[in-house]
Amino acid sequence: MREHQFWRLVTGRTVAEIGELLRGRPALEVIRFHHHFRRLHLRACRWDVWTAFGLICGGAGAAQLRDGVCWLILRGRRIYHRVVVNPDVLAEFRIDPLEITPSGDLAGLARRLLTPPGSGEVAAACGEAIAAILGEAGPHGSPPGERPALDADTLARCYPRLTARYGLVPEPITGLTSSRTSR
Repeated sequence: MREHQFWRLVTGRTVAEIGELLRGRPALEVIRFHHHFRRLHLRACRWDVWTAFGLICGGAGAAQLRDGVCWLILRGRRIYHRVVVNPDVLAEFRIDPLEITPSGDLAGLARRLLTPPGSGEVAAACGEAIAAILGEAGPHGSPPGERPALDADTLARCYPRLTARYGLVPEPITGLTSSRTSR
């Protein structure tokens, strides 16, 4: 599967529809699908995108960032690239925070499709091998780099359209104990 085929497969579809389209395809094609997904997901897991989804959702932790980036990928190549360049363009779209959460199922879709049914040692070993091949969808913990300033003035300056549409959020990034993190 090439990247343009990946985009054709996901754009405008639900996770369930994508699962049906991938079901029965060769394992290598499902793995390639996941590798395209993973690369795009990692590229969008950044502080500025996290802050933007935090403004939309009234605060976002790492799980909401994962779900938000999955939602973004499901919107298609053009929207994905526009948001990666400038997350404030998310203000142009009608986004229901309840719609974002189920999109996160895209992160585990390939693993669910490739893991054989059943339980026991063989199924567990297969699951571990598949997890090792696929890798994690996003970074563990915080995105690389320094956490941005999240005061009202900075948020209004960096995200003028999002703050105008959704208002200021006291804690757009939640679930972190330190104000400075780096990798």
